[in-house]
Amino acid sequence: MGILTIFLLILIVLFGIYSFVLLTLNKSVVYLDLLFLGLDIQLGLIILSSVLFGIMITVVLETIFFSSKSKKKDE
Repeated sequence: MGILTIFLLILIVLFGIYSFVLLTLNKSVVYLDLLFLGLDIQLGLIILSSVLFGIMITVVLETIFFSSKSKKKDE
């Protein structure tokens, strides 16, 4: 195993621990009012979901950016 693989595993484990702590320690319930839907959700779940959603959007946009950059470089 390379150093990058070990670093990635440590990062995933730390993110999992952070997620667990965030969800278990935060018991505040927030009323989330979407356009036609109202939800009672724990604050920790909202924060964790928004972080994960932001990470997914970033990965998709970075993939699109770098794939278009490599196509221009080939031409």
